[in-house]
Order: sequence, then structure tokens, then C-alpha cells
Amino acid sequence: MTVVIVGLGQLGSDVAGRLLARGEDVVGVKRTAPESNPIPEPNPARESVKGRFTLQLRDITTSAPDLPADTTAIVVALAPRARSVEAYDALYRDGVGHLVSAVAALPGTPPRILFVSSTAVWGEDGGERIDDTTPAVPTTGTARALLAAEEAVLAAVPEASAIRFGGLYGPTSTMFVDQVRDGRVTRPSGWTNRIHRDDAAGVIVHLLDLSAASLPPVVAGIDEEPVLLSTVADFLADRLGVAPPTLDDAGRTPEEPHRGKRIMAAALRDTGFTYHYPTYREGYSAQLP
Repeated sequence: MTVVIVGLGQLGSDVAGRLLARGEDVVGVKRTAPESNPIPEPNPARESVKGRFTLQLRDITTSAPDLPADTTAIVVALAPRARSVEAYDALYRDGVGHLVSAVAALPGTPPRILFVSSTAVWGEDGGERIDDTTPAVPTTGTARALLAAEEAVLAAVPEASAIRFGGLYGPTSTMFVDQVRDGRVTRPSGWTNRIHRDDAAGVIVHLLDLSAASLPPVVAGIDEEPVLLSTVADFLADRLGVAPPTLDDAGRTPEEPHRGKRIMAAALRDTGFTYHYPTYREGYSAQLP
């Protein structure tokens, strides 16, 4: 019984650590050799590693990964080399195509596939309230590449789910905290949908454990409270003891809606998922003094 994780960035490594801690065998597929120990540390439990970890170096944009015959699930957590349509097409069209071909060659019942996607595939940008069932109409080339990859995975196997994560933050993802601390917040104060990285890893493990009948085809991977970016910035400034940042609303009048979208994580709630950090308040409080 083996779980294959294609993409060993921060999120993929967090998931691998959790699975290893509970005794799962994990194959990690990574484009380049890691600089340090390739076996992910269990997180957040800090338990000893009980499962077996195997590292496979493979660039899936050029060749398919080697999937063990006993593969029961695949987590696809890819990161493009650059934020360009060309890089996204190479990874999400060619790379996912190679992966789907490898899955088709496996004996027996196809494994479950969880595909890490993004809320960017929803193109709404006028403060709309949406949820997992809202049709995705992407407005950028990179988002269209993501949606096409989602559709390829969902069409390839009976048990598949696309997890559209919002902005990930956590102990090592401090960009916005640093911007507030340094007084460098200048972007518009639109709606933001976020999730702590520990909860994001928890979402993936939770979906791996669901029955086939309970697995939603699309999951909004965000916490329980869409919030204005200005509200998060003010909260952080207060905790950091710095002046509240001035956010540039780019000429927005009081009557105009804020940009962005407000996403409700209905599918996660219905599956019984429990957040460790249900909103930005708990999440950021855990990483600030």
C-alpha cells in the first residue's frame, strides 16, 4: 500500500511527513535532488517515521514517473518553474499527461488522485460569493492550464478530486507578515481567501481517508472566513506593534465593491474536516510573538 506524492515542495513534504508518521509507505517524485535529507520530517506530530520513504528523481514534463504496482493514491502537488503560460503548459499539460499515462498502465483498480489546484481557476473578481459548485471560468492563461489539468485528472480515474487552495501561509511562508512589518503593503485591499499550510496538509490527508462515495470532485481549500486584505493587514500591524499600513485601493469609490471573491468551503465542511486554524486570526497568532 503506497502513496505517491508528485511534487515535494513544502506542502508535498508536509503531507509525506504525516503519512510516514502513521506508517504509510511514500514515494516522493521530485524534479531535482534535495539539498538536505530527502525524508520529510513528520509534521506537526514530530513522531518517529514509521513508513518507508523512497525518493524518485524525475522531471515529469519529459517522462512519466515509475508508479509502484501497489499504488493506492497519488497526490499531485506541482510547482511550475515560472509564472508563465509556457511553464504552466509544460507542467500541467505535458507533465500531467505523462502521469495519467503511467496511471493507465497500472494493474487493477486505478488509484485515487488528489490534484492540488488553485482558487485562481474561478475568474470572479467583483466580490462575488462562490463555493465548490460554482463553475470555473478562468480569465488567465495560467489558470486555464490548471483547469485543463484538473479536467484531465478527473476524467482519467473514478476517484479523483481537485483541491483549489487559496493563499498558503505558515511558519515559513511569511511574505505578507514581512510586508506589513516593513511598511511595504501597497496592493489593493480586496478579498482574500487563505489557509494555513498545516491545515492544507491536513485537508489532503483527510481526503485520502474518505470513502469513495464521500470524496467531492472539487474542493475549495480555504479556511472558514474570507476576509478583506486590509483587515488582515490591520490585525498583523496590531500584533507586530507597527503602524497600520495604507492600502492602495486603486481609485475605488466607497460605492464600488471590493475586488476578489469570497469563497465558501462548503465541501470541506460537509466531509467533516476540522480546522486547526479556522481563520487568519488563529493562524497568524500561532506564528507571531
